[in-house]
Amino acid sequence: MLKSMSKQDSHERCPLSVSRRHWVTGCSLLAASLSMATWPAMGAPEKPRLSVVLDDRSSLTHWPVLLAEQLGFFKAEGLTIDFVEQSSEVNAMSALINGSADILCAPYDIALLLKHKGFDAVALAQVARTPQWALGISNKHLPYYTSFADLQGKRVGVMDTEGSAQRCLSATLLRSGIKPSQINWVNLSSALHGMVALRSGSLDALFASDPLMTALEKKDDVSIFSNFRTLKYTQRVFGGILPGNSLLVSQAMVKQHPQTCQSLVNAVVRALKWVRTAGPSDVLRTMVDSAVLPDRLVYLNAIDNMRESYSLDGWLSPEAQQSSLRMLVLLDPAMNTLSTSLPSTVRNDFVRLAKQRFHV
Repeated sequence: MLKSMSKQDSHERCPLSVSRRHWVTGCSLLAASLSMATWPAMGAPEKPRLSVVLDDRSSLTHWPVLLAEQLGFFKAEGLTIDFVEQSSEVNAMSALINGSADILCAPYDIALLLKHKGFDAVALAQVARTPQWALGISNKHLPYYTSFADLQGKRVGVMDTEGSAQRCLSATLLRSGIKPSQINWVNLSSALHGMVALRSGSLDALFASDPLMTALEKKDDVSIFSNFRTLKYTQRVFGGILPGNSLLVSQAMVKQHPQTCQSLVNAVVRALKWVRTAGPSDVLRTMVDSAVLPDRLVYLNAIDNMRESYSLDGWLSPEAQQSSLRMLVLLDPAMNTLSTSLPSTVRNDFVRLAKQRFHV
């Protein structure tokens, strides 16, 4: 990837001449700048200022949503976004329930958990089509790891011991005949905490997202064994696509502020389209500071590791919904009562309009 960035024209040319590569680049930049002016929102959002709750702003699981802000896509839709970090999934869910947050950027299965609690949440768009987690085994403290059985009695770090990462890995362990109770789960407060704990020997393994996992792998601190950043591994474990982050809102939000919901989805679908075609130089221009990233090359590697996991267009299929429900039922058979409620937890009509508008 970096090679293409540094390649220079080898032939002599007139100072006034323009190479085809520079012409294409210039046209692309011009088109991008014009798009900001020629793609206004279809209608003014009823609620122009929104609060979005997420678990860790430095995580690349939120990259498309943060890009929508960074590239001005939310602004083009007439929206101002306030991002609020919550390290606890329980607190994040409470924020949506009590109305202190408008949107929750979190895995789709949370919509089902909220439904089970009696709260009507709905996914407006899918941000990720895989869980985006990876299991890193400490090369120093667990060098002879061969299977999940070797994790019994070991210390495994997750960002939230009651969150989606713990559910995903627990379901994976159960499918392999290992009880989650046989693992010593360690709650981590941040990606930096996870890095320090892994390197200090406080953890034997870490189940987390990027850029943390790529940074640790590049430094040879861990070896990656379970990679839910890829479609193939996700399908192998769960028998289908298990959706990761989605934009979750209350049913009341959809009814009271439909144009706001459409504007929100427009911006994110547009960002997902940008992700599909962004090159290394584009990615580096959007790079944010992170305590766990040693350099730009690792950042590009982390994006490459995650790129397949992002949704292509925001559409959340019935098959993906079923995969989420199967995972929850495996962990708690009582969740099977939600099988008839799946259609009410997704609204793809906003994505359909956004796809038409941006030719996705």
